[in-house]
Amino acid sequence: MPRYFFHVTDGQLYRDNIGTELSSLEDARREARATFGDLIRNRDEWTANEWQVDIANDEGLTLLTLNVLIQEVRGEGT
Repeated sequence: MPRYFFHVTDGQLYRDNIGTELSSLEDARREARATFGDLIRNRDEWTANEWQVDIANDEGLTLLTLNVLIQEVRGEGT
């Protein structure tokens, strides 16, 4: 079973040196979405407004990147 590595950047790079065995890239994509959801739910402070999760294979090749931009939008009168 292939091993996928989830490297997270939120102003600082956190490299996944262990990886997770998953049956497909689609499963890795689902895992990345779940990982991102957990990160933002459990974060008390935001150190960056741009987040990125790179999914890499065991050769270090990035297969997929999930980018999220958190942008405050102020309407009229706010």
